[in-house]
Amino acid sequence: MIAEISANTFDSFFAWAPWVIGLVIYFAFYLAKRQETATVPSSSGPATYACSACGRRGTREQMVPQVHDGAVAWQCAACSAQTAT
Repeated sequence: MIAEISANTFDSFFAWAPWVIGLVIYFAFYLAKRQETATVPSSSGPATYACSACGRRGTREQMVPQVHDGAVAWQCAACSAQTAT
């Protein structure tokens, strides 16, 4: 007995094989990625801002906003006093 695959079966296999293999790969990645969790950076205190002139860091209450061309730059009190004079 000679085993022969019909042309219709051969065509159907190669028509559906890429779709089936693609779905298997997609499902494998889904199973691998669903266990991952997003890491949230820890907030270790209040946010600090760096002075746009000297680089000194401080909380928002210690900084003075300087608006220029629609942008806001934060400066420490000492640098803000120097630019005002």
